[in-house]
Formats: sequence, structure tokens, C-alpha cells
Amino acid sequence: MRCVQNNWMSGKYNQSANMVCRLGVWIFVIVALFASIFGTLHGAEAVNAEDGNTEGDFNGFDGGVLRRGIKFLIEPEEKYYVVKNKPATITCKALGAVHISFKCANTWIKQHKFTTTMSVDQVTQKKIIETSITVTKEDVEEYFGSDGYWCQCFASDQPPEIQGGIIVESEKRGLVELAYLKRQFDWQPYKTRVELNQQTVLRCLPPEGKPLPEVFWLKDGNQIDVQNNHNFIISSEGNLIITSARLEDTGIYTCGAQNMVARRLSNPTPFVVYVNGGWSTWSQWTKCSAVCGRGTQRRQRTCTNPAPQGDGDECPGEAVQNEACNIICPVDGLWNQWSSWSTCNTDCVHHRRRQCEAPPPTNGGMYCNGNDLDTQNCTNGMCRGSSDKRNGQGGLSGLEPARQEPSNSETNDNITMYIGLCVAFAVFLIVIVVVIVIVRRRSNQQRRNHDHDLLPNGGVHAHLHPHNDKKMKNETLLSAYQPDLTQVTVPPPHPMSHPNNNHMERVNSFNKLPPTYAEIKEHRLSSPMGNGLLIEPSPNNMLTHNSSMDQIAKKNERNNMVIVNPIGSGGSPRGSDHENLRDSRDSMMSVELPSTIDTDAVTWSTFDYRGGRLTLSESGVTLLIPEGAIPRGKTEEIYMAVCRDDKDRPRLTDKQTILSPIVVCGPTGMMLNKPVVLSLQHCASMRQGGWQLSVCSSNTPLEMAPQWQLAVTLGQETINTQIYTQIDATHCHLMTEQLQRYTLIGEPVSQGRAVKILRLAAFAPSLPPSMDFSIRVYVVEDTPDALEGVMQVERRLGGRLLDHPKQIPFQDGGHNLCLTIEDLNNGWRSKLAANYQEIPFRHIWSGNQNNLHCSFSLEMVECVQEAIRCKIQVYQKAILSNRQVLKINTNFKEPPICSSPLGNTLKGRASTVTSATNSSSGVSSVVAVDSSQPSRLPSHIRQQVCALLDTPCARGNDWRMLAQALTVDRYINYFATKPSPTEHILDLWEAIHREDTAVTDLMNILRFMGRMDAAAVLEKDIGSWL
Repeated sequence: MRCVQNNWMSGKYNQSANMVCRLGVWIFVIVALFASIFGTLHGAEAVNAEDGNTEGDFNGFDGGVLRRGIKFLIEPEEKYYVVKNKPATITCKALGAVHISFKCANTWIKQHKFTTTMSVDQVTQKKIIETSITVTKEDVEEYFGSDGYWCQCFASDQPPEIQGGIIVESEKRGLVELAYLKRQFDWQPYKTRVELNQQTVLRCLPPEGKPLPEVFWLKDGNQIDVQNNHNFIISSEGNLIITSARLEDTGIYTCGAQNMVARRLSNPTPFVVYVNGGWSTWSQWTKCSAVCGRGTQRRQRTCTNPAPQGDGDECPGEAVQNEACNIICPVDGLWNQWSSWSTCNTDCVHHRRRQCEAPPPTNGGMYCNGNDLDTQNCTNGMCRGSSDKRNGQGGLSGLEPARQEPSNSETNDNITMYIGLCVAFAVFLIVIVVVIVIVRRRSNQQRRNHDHDLLPNGGVHAHLHPHNDKKMKNETLLSAYQPDLTQVTVPPPHPMSHPNNNHMERVNSFNKLPPTYAEIKEHRLSSPMGNGLLIEPSPNNMLTHNSSMDQIAKKNERNNMVIVNPIGSGGSPRGSDHENLRDSRDSMMSVELPSTIDTDAVTWSTFDYRGGRLTLSESGVTLLIPEGAIPRGKTEEIYMAVCRDDKDRPRLTDKQTILSPIVVCGPTGMMLNKPVVLSLQHCASMRQGGWQLSVCSSNTPLEMAPQWQLAVTLGQETINTQIYTQIDATHCHLMTEQLQRYTLIGEPVSQGRAVKILRLAAFAPSLPPSMDFSIRVYVVEDTPDALEGVMQVERRLGGRLLDHPKQIPFQDGGHNLCLTIEDLNNGWRSKLAANYQEIPFRHIWSGNQNNLHCSFSLEMVECVQEAIRCKIQVYQKAILSNRQVLKINTNFKEPPICSSPLGNTLKGRASTVTSATNSSSGVSSVVAVDSSQPSRLPSHIRQQVCALLDTPCARGNDWRMLAQALTVDRYINYFATKPSPTEHILDLWEAIHREDTAVTDLMNILRFMGRMDAAAVLEKDIGSWL
């Protein structure tokens, strides 16, 4: 380019044009230079890209585009281990890709290290590429990064030399670590001696290594097959548990650990199963060595029951016993002197006698030889019979009249005897006839009196009409039948063929019409007293069942009918509310529950793999279904109910007592992958101790009376025990895989005094009394469900609470519970000296009746009385420290504290269902659905914590220390037999600790254990929420 000057330009104008021309030239040169430099750099980048692609990495990937157009079929595993001669092989397989590359330790791997195979998917006709690389021990050792030697796959749908293709990275990446196994065991087994049939544990903690070594055991050099030999169990930390030691288990045992690096063996140790010798029974005593006089005799036994084996102890004591004996010598009998001769008889003979008494035969001696009677003919004219014969016939005829007289006398005596017998028999028949006539007359008179009280159609007789003048008289007559509940705390056997002697037929307020007053009265007058049914008319015209309180009736003043007060809130009339209640109960799967279970004590819901929680808060019962208990992909409808019927209580011995409500879970027979946790409150006082606690269960079909059996006794568990029981001050937690009936019972230990806590509650009718007044004092177990059962009964009766329920300790020892009413205000007095009552000890301790109570009957002596003030002293006889006072101050004109007859203390039923599903759930009354998360710890956090704590640690700060810190290590072998002990411990922790700070407390426990890694898992994922 050159500048051209025009001819017409000159002077100043030519100079300016030259400057502009030169400036344009310089600009053109600068632009050309920049273009040349940019082209050179671009060419260099192209060359580098080409060279780099031939080596197997994606140039410019960090600035490229990632899209999910390729699907990985195989991704790197979580961990790989390498040793000196065994490199790790990492494989990736992708669908729809043509090239796969690897990036390890932030460096692209050279392509010449790849092993690639290509194939075509037969369905989609897309290309499938599979590429592998090998990582050696040297590769890992040369990397010093803190994050470890990680490898990740990258797939592309274009060859490496073509830019702009779709690049996809694998979601997973693999960590490559150096494998090793140390030589020294952290814990070596030692010599052990154990008695036959006893359980023992051979402890072993393998050496540290990566990957975690697998523990095995050798017996006499042969590996133990724990899969087929169920007598051996290898726990998660490596201990060998021998459930029942046998003689053939004696031998040399060695603990072994192995992984891909090496196989290590501990020092061999002897294990001896011994049998201590036991004596057989004593043989019979031998005969005395002396025939007569002093001698010796002996007996012996052998040490063969059993004989000592395996270095067992010999039998202590003597094998032979000698004893002095004394054989009394026999004494033969000798005759004494003959007696004098007797007089001659009519046969002209006389006799004499002698006795074998000088001495008599003793100690087996021989009797005297000879006769003891000697007879001879009379001589010397002493025989009268001979002179009579010489007199001829005259003598004989003179004797005949004398012989006939005795015969006539005997005949007269026989006639007199026969006449007397006939007269006596006639009198007996007359007496029998008179008695029969009197009994029939009395029976007919009672039947006429009974029929006079009732109309033919079963209606109410005219003298029961409210406007009749005889109403007060009949009420007084009914009041005479006021029952003494201390006499019917355990009713006599019911005449009906029912498996429970205390059972009464329940009135169903949903399906049956209410009975009339006449029907109830007819049943009361005609039914035998043995059925235990007593009807108590109260001042507010309520008829109460005075046994298990199953049938509750209320008189309607308008039509003189007795109606059943329906179970519900506020005593609403029969109608839609109760129809809906019946429909909701019939709609659930638990319609298989028997009719004896109260509808207000049932809850149910549908659960899946995520689990959930069922709660009857007023009964203090909770069922936790942990995550994973129900198989994945399935849903189950689970119900829980409290059994309050008398027939559901187990029959106990005199020493045993029930300590918790009876809970039934179902459906029975459901298969669970892991145990559920059932929590229920108990009334045992754990402060004094002295208890031997047991859990009873029953898998009897629900429509049948339960057959109870002992499931587990605390302190006597074995490795085969299926239930884990955790007892604290107020609750009992059961881990079980069987859904059935459960309850907690207890009995005193030997030389111990067990104490259970009872609850006292006093009730009375809400309406003002006319002349009489009855105070009911309930004595029940101090559990929420027992008190709730009383509250339900009193709601139906329309009763009012007179004082807050109070606790009283009740000690074993056989002493009765005494109740006295004192300090009655003026105008009232106790009936028939009924101010003192006793409830027998066995009715409270081992009785089989719910809602045990007694009644104090008062009568008004002054007509104008508006209040009742008194005290009821309750104490255990001979134990004055076990005392409580109920203070009663009731004004009839003042309304109750609350519209509910139970006041503020007696709240309505509330049940909580916590479930991760959206299925229907509920209870028979009010249902409060808890929308919070069923599990305190999310699933991924639990898995990480379990992976860290399940691994045995030489310091012992693993799941065993966690169980000890959470105080659930009472029988730690239960968790040792589980695949993940930490998971089961956390399930139990979820059930026990429901406070808001539970997760924070768990994090602090992990820190105190020195497990900062587990605490960091909690803090990282849920720290912000905490």
C-alpha cells in the first residue's frame, strides 16, 4: 500500500493527507500481525488437541457440555483393593457410546492402558462399549492426595478426535486402596473350661486390615461350619458363641482371619467341656451283722450319676456309710400256774385254765407249747347229773317245764321288737310328707310374689310409675340390696359354659336394643346368686353392674325404659355418630378382634417398608414398626388393642401379679424382616427391687380364650431367646418378631419384698341424692390403661370424680388393704357400721378382675344437706407406711368442674398413628395423625452409622459401647447374633427416646465414645436442623 498525492493538493492540505495515510498503514500492519499470532496459536492448539486425543483424554472437557444422552450399564464399584501382585481392574460399560475414558487422581489415563470391547444391543441396536483399566500398587503409592486415589468413567458418543460430542460422566466413582492385614490379633482366645450344657463365648478380635478380614474358627485343625452346625455362632465382632457345650466340643480351637492379602491364625487354645461327678442314690441298708444284740450295717453309692469327665471334679463326700444296729433278742413264752378246777357241769365234767404269761412271747419269740385248757370227769359223787339219772324218768319230766319258759319269753320279746319297728317307719313317712308339703307351699308363695311384681308382657308394674305413691317404698326396697363389693371382688363361677369364670355377657350398644327396667329386675330376682350379678340402684336412677362393670344401663325418666349410654363423647344419643363408628371399625382388617375388646382401645394403620408408629396415648402403649420390618414392595395393615376383659387376664399363682396392661398386636402370623418394639407402662416399683419379672405371651386365636405361656424371664435369657426385654422405671419395651398378646407379670424373689404401685380413685353419682349416697373407691394398677378403664366405666355411669387419683404402694406379704371413712359432716352417717372394709390381699395381688372396687353406703339423717365432706383412709394392714388419704368435699348444687363427669383429670381418648404411607388409619374414637417423620434418623444416615459401628474396634468403642451408653446392654448377646447390631440398637433407641433432644444426645454420646466419624455423619446431614 502506498500513498498517492493528487496534483491539486498542495501546502497544508498535502501534509495532512500524508499523516492520515501513514496512520492507516500502521493500523493495517498491526491488524495483520495480530491475525498471524492468533492463527499460530490456533494451529498449536489444534496440534495439541490432535496429539492429546491420540493419548485418550477429552481436551477442553472442563469447558465443554455434559448431557445425559448415554446410559452407563456398569459403573465403578465403591472400593477396590490392590496388593503387590494383584492389581485392581476397574470396568465401565455404556450403552450408546463409542468411547470411554478414565480419570484417576485428577489425571486422565493414557489410552494405551485401556482394554476395550464393542458389542451391539439386540433390542435397541445401539452400540455397547466396555472398557477396563488396571491400577497397580505403584500407582496408588505414587499419589499423595488427601482424598484418596479415586477413578471415574467418562463416555462419549463421538471418537476422541472429533470435538463437540456428548460427554457423560459416571455417577459413581471407585476408591482404590492398598490392601493389608496385620499379623497380631487384637484379642487372642485363651484356655476355657465350661460345664456341660452351659453357654460360653470364646473371644477373638482379628487384626486390623483392609478389606475387613473375615473371621473363621478351627477345631482340631478343621474349619467349623457354622451354617450346618447350629451349636456354633460367630458374632459380628468375631467371637465364637457355643450355645450349649457338649462333650464332643472339647478340643483345640484356633481363631483365624483372612482377606485378599493373607490368612492369619491365632495361638491355638484348649477348650474343655467337663462334667462334675454326681452321686447315685444310696443302696439299701445291709442286714445287721449281729443275729441278736448290737451289730453294724452299711450302705453305699457310686460316683456315676454322672461320672466325672473332661477334668471334672470328683464327687464330694463318702461313698460308704456304716451305722450301728441293735437286734432285740426274741423271748419265748412260758406257762404260768394252772387255775383251780371249776364246778362240775351237767355233763359231769370240770376244767381248769392257764396263761402263756410267764413271760409272754415277745420280739418274735415262740408261743408256749401245749394247751391252755384241761378238762376231766367229775368224781367222788360230785356230779348231780348222775344222781338224776339214777332217779329215772321222773327227774327228766321235772326239767322240761323249766326249759319251756325261756322259749316263751324270747317269743314275746321278738313280737314287741317288730311292733316298734313298724311304728317308727310310719312316723318317718309322715315326717317326709309334711316336709314336702311345706317346701311346696313356700315355693308357690315366692312364685306368686314374683309374678305380682311383673306384668304379663314384661312391662313395669304400676307400683314403679313415677306418680305412684309406692315409688319411695320400692326404692327403699331396692336400696336394701346395696352390694358389698368387698365380698364380690372375685365373683363365684358363672353357670354358663364359658372359659372364664368372671365373664359376664356384654351389652352391645350398637347391635342390641336396651333392656327395660322390668327385664333387669326380673333377671336380678330370678337368676341364682352364684352368677355374681348384682344390680345396684343409685340415687341418679342408674343401674350399675357390680362386677366387671360390663353392662351399664341408665333409666330414661320419660318412658321408664333403661337405655344403654353409648360409648362416645358427651353421651350423645344413638344415631349417626355411632353408626359411623361402627362402620369405621367394620372397615378395618381387625374385625377379627373379639367383641370383648373395647372399641375405644383399638388403633390400626397401613404400613409399608418405611415403617411407622401406633400409639394409644391414654393407655400408655406404643408399637414401633422400624424401617425394613415389612418387606419392600408390600403393605400391611397392622392393629393394636388393649384387652380389658376379665377373661383375657392370665391365671396366676398366689405369688404372681400382673404389672402391665394386656396388649394384642396383629395380624397374627405376619412375617417380619426385623423385630418391632412394643412399649407399655408397668406398675412395679423398681426402687426397692425384689422382683423377678417375666413376659407372658399367647398366640391363641383371638376368638378363643387365651392360653398364656411364659415367653421369657428376665435374667434367664439364652442365645435362642426370641424376645429382648428392656425395663426402666416406668416402661417395658419388648423387641419381638411375633405379633400376638403380651403382658408383664412379676413375683417376689426369695427373701425379698416386692412392691407394686396402686392407684386409688373415688367416684359418686353426679345427681344430688334423695336419701342414700354411695361412694365407689377403685383400687387398680398404677398404669394409664387401668385408670382409663375406670374412667370409661364411670363415663357410662355418669359418675363424678371426688378427688384426684392418688398412688399407694402395696407390698407383698399377705396383708389386706383396709379402707375406712372418717370425719363425716353432720347430717350423714354410714349404713350398718359400714365405715370399715377390707379387700383381701390375694384379690389385689393375684386376682383376675379388672376395676376392683368397694362401696361405702351413706344415709341422710337430716333432709336439708347440700354437701358431703369426709376422708377415706386407705392403708395396708401391718404396714402403716403404705398409707393414703382421699379427701372428699362435694357440693351437689355446684356444677361439676368440667362437662365431662371425670373432670380435668380424666381426659378423652386420643390415639396417634404415625405412618409413612398415605393409607387410611384410625381408632375407634378420636385419631390424631402425627405428620412428623416416623424415624428420627433418615435411612442413609442410619446406614452410614451402622457401617461405622458394626465393625469391631480394638478400643471397644463400637456398637457394644453404644449399647452400654444407651443402657440397653442387659443381654448384649441378643444384638451380637443380629446381622447389624447397631441397627437393632437404634431401633430400640427410637422407641425409648422420643424427646426433642434425642438426636443431639445421641451425637454427644458418639463424641464421648470417641467416635468423631459417626458424630460427623449426624452433624453433616442434620446439623443445621439440630
